[in-house]
Amino acid sequence: MRLTPFLATLLAATLSAAARPRLVVVISVDQFSADLMARWGKDLPGGLGRLYREGSTFLDAYHDHGYTETGPGHSVLLTGRHPMHTGITENAWWDRAAGHYTYCADDPAGTLLGVQGTPAGPANLDATTLGEWLAAQVKGSRSFAVSGKDRSAILMAGHRAQGVYWFAGAGGFTSSEAYARTLPGWLVGYNTAFLARTASEELTWGALDPHGLPEPATYLINGQALTMALPRPLHAAGAPLDKAFWNRYRSSPFFDEAILGAAEALATAEHLGEGPSVDLLALGMAATDFVGHTFGNSGPEMLDNLRRLDRNLGTYLDRLKAKVPDLWVVLTADHGAADFPERSRALGIPSGRVDAKAWASSFNRELTRKLGGAHAWFLPSYGQQLYLDPAAFVPGGPSRAQVLAAAVAVAKATPEVAEACSGDALAAFEPDPNETPDHRSLATKLRLSYVPGRSGDLLLAFKPYYYVGSGVAGHGHPYDYDRRVPLIFWGPWRAERRTEPVRTVDLAPTLAKELGIKPTDTVDGRVLVLKR
Repeated sequence: MRLTPFLATLLAATLSAAARPRLVVVISVDQFSADLMARWGKDLPGGLGRLYREGSTFLDAYHDHGYTETGPGHSVLLTGRHPMHTGITENAWWDRAAGHYTYCADDPAGTLLGVQGTPAGPANLDATTLGEWLAAQVKGSRSFAVSGKDRSAILMAGHRAQGVYWFAGAGGFTSSEAYARTLPGWLVGYNTAFLARTASEELTWGALDPHGLPEPATYLINGQALTMALPRPLHAAGAPLDKAFWNRYRSSPFFDEAILGAAEALATAEHLGEGPSVDLLALGMAATDFVGHTFGNSGPEMLDNLRRLDRNLGTYLDRLKAKVPDLWVVLTADHGAADFPERSRALGIPSGRVDAKAWASSFNRELTRKLGGAHAWFLPSYGQQLYLDPAAFVPGGPSRAQVLAAAVAVAKATPEVAEACSGDALAAFEPDPNETPDHRSLATKLRLSYVPGRSGDLLLAFKPYYYVGSGVAGHGHPYDYDRRVPLIFWGPWRAERRTEPVRTVDLAPTLAKELGIKPTDTVDGRVLVLKR
């Protein structure tokens, strides 16, 4: 019998609903590159290694955009859209109307709960998420997010979720009025116990296993001698839990233990995976990013951090699987990173540092020398996007087009810059949707990060292994060490290694297809065929 289109659609929906799991967990490990997984993660015995070996593992997965920061990276994972469409061009951008920088998670309606701080919520996210698609199409579905950072929890959860929680330092985990009016009792209890235990304990970060750790070494970084080695004292019993402590704590594997603890408390209190429908949990592991920024990613600190994450994630997944046998898990990252330039140079990799503020000042002086004018053409900058200063334009002076053309030429002539594009030029072309992510040009990567009204008037890409920032190490660049990340689907699918180039924007539409739903908006990602 030939099925009518209506009956075919109805049958497909019924089969999909029957095959849905009770719980889907999407894990983003902040600053976890594909290189780190290949070097130190894939052979570990716990969660990271297990997912790699047992999952449908894409070895060549990329963030397609150029500015590989935490905000943009998390904004694409569960929306299936490039930053050019999510609205999250970088972690922060210059608000031309307000005359100040706007953080990607700023939200006037998001007064924090239980702690003091800047209101946070999804107001700046211009796309819908997988959790929102589920809510619209699957009766009784729920979505939650837990993370070490507000921007990762918020940008994965989207505009509507049953609970969105992130770490806020001295107050423990919080949320905002963008999602709820009060913190749930289970989280208040978790915070109370966590803070009391942390205040009372002696905390030292020692090696889980000294075997195979890179040798301690000292480097001169930003004029300061820094030794990369374990152990590291973090807290003396009874000492204050001040800002300096929380900075040390975040840059240790104990931070991820707290995040997983909050996630377990959530699962117990909300009975995740125990209802008649499907629950979605977005989980943001943040310690790897802080460890990478503070110590780089090739020393003993990073290896021990990953060993501990592997162990703790394995225990967490075992407990979830015991409660929810049909658990699905996706593992990925918001970006990768290169090691800090001083250690890279010691290994023979040409590397350098760019002081963005000093570079922009020198650039402005050269541009003024070429064009004249009594005022700097661009506002002071702390990053890779520069904004024109309207006060520099006077009647009879150079036009906007003339200034931008000269700015591009001056920027490209500097030894640190690999590419420079005006925002106007980027806005004028659409990237080829059929071009694979491993062959994107620098200009195309910048275009995928360009958001009209938020992005700069001049967008830069500095040369490979030139770190733009003031810390020890970082990311945010359009190169594979920042772009390539793990992408693993673990559940009913065949365990295999996939080598075709894919994109992180493919994650959300692929999960949607496997769950028997459709994105409610146009997406940039494509459905990946997962074999069962």
